[in-house]
This record gives sequence, C-alpha cells and structure tokens, in this order.
Amino acid sequence: MAGFHPQAGRMGLTIRPLQAPDREAVAGMLVDCGAFSGEEVRVALEMVDSGDYTVFVVEQDGAVCGYSCIGRTPLTLTTWHLYWICIHPRAQRRGAGMALQQYVEEFIRSQKGERLVLETSGRADYERTRRFYERAGYQQAGRIPGFYKAGDDCVFYFKLL
Repeated sequence: MAGFHPQAGRMGLTIRPLQAPDREAVAGMLVDCGAFSGEEVRVALEMVDSGDYTVFVVEQDGAVCGYSCIGRTPLTLTTWHLYWICIHPRAQRRGAGMALQQYVEEFIRSQKGERLVLETSGRADYERTRRFYERAGYQQAGRIPGFYKAGDDCVFYFKLL
C-alpha cells in the first residue's frame, strides 16, 4: 500500500490498515452488532487472518469501532469486492461507516480499480444496510431468491468508481 496513508477525518475518526492487536476489537464488533451468525463471524475472522485481503479499521477517539475487508475480484481486471464492513453498534449512525466506505473507494481508485461489487442479505432486518449502500451511490444489480437459506435472498450491488 505504498503511497496510501492513514486518514484522519471528521469527528475524530482515523482510518488505517488493520494491525494484529485490532483483531480482538474486530471479533467483538462482529458479535456485538448482532447481524452475523457464529459461522459468519468465523469466516470473517478467517479472512482477516489469511493475509489475502486488504483490511482497514476505523478508529474513533483511539478505539477501533469498525472494519472493512476488500479484495480484487478474481479473473477481473479492475473489479474489487467488498467482502465485509462492520461498524460497532456504539458508532453506528455517526458517520464512521460512510467515512470507511469512502476511504475504501478511494483506496480502490488508487489501485486502478474501476468498480466495487458487494453482496448483502435481502432479509427485512438488513433494510438499513441496503439503504446505506444506496445512499452511498450503489446500484442494485440483482437478487437471487433463497440464496443463503429459504427466505434469505442475496442482493448484489455495484458502484462504478
């Protein structure tokens, strides 16, 4: 990540690459947000631990309150995937999520990426999540009914950067 530095932003937010001591905070927020199953938390942490993905954290007043996990989409030239973004409930609705999302997009542009793709649940309790992406300029590209399990669709979004 040469040439791409931590960013101090609004409201005392700092966004930077994940460091080993951040893992515990990431694990805690994945559980505390209440949106993810035990298996989803396990997979998210495996991705954090693998070293195969780019992971950023957002700090507010020196405490990690969110993270994102992104990576180049295999077999594409300029497409990236947002695999995970999670903001601790205590920091939600305060701008940390949008600041982190914008930072991720800026990073991808700096790597000559042209689009960002993500998937999320179609369940009613994910409505706020889908609105977040739509407010950030993402377009719904499709939906697969029952993808995760009966009644839990997969909704695809993308944004041209």
